[in-house]
Amino acid sequence: MSIDPNIKALFKKAEQSFDPDAFLPTVMAQINRERRRSIVVWAIVAVAAVTGFLLLATPVVTAASMATELLPVSLVEIETDWLRLLLAPINSVAAAVAIGVLLLRKFFRRISS
Repeated sequence: MSIDPNIKALFKKAEQSFDPDAFLPTVMAQINRERRRSIVVWAIVAVAAVTGFLLLATPVVTAASMATELLPVSLVEIETDWLRLLLAPINSVAAAVAIGVLLLRKFFRRISS
């Protein structure tokens, strides 16, 4: 029966003595180093995200305004006022898009299961 060399090395390290007075400062220095690294990484990610949002703000606002103008458009023109109001929730581009999204969702769920 052979013992794994990694386990042997681990037990050898455990047998070594260490300075208890230097242990805490060493661990705290490592924690502070990792904390600074995390802060730097998050700062870079935040700057990149804000820059991306600023670059994409105008196209996103333009697309949203186009969508809000297009979605309530009727698919079929109905002459009678009361019938137009009654069918308004299903007689619009928004209803067609919603039905399409629901059908796609059902299709993908059926494929994946």
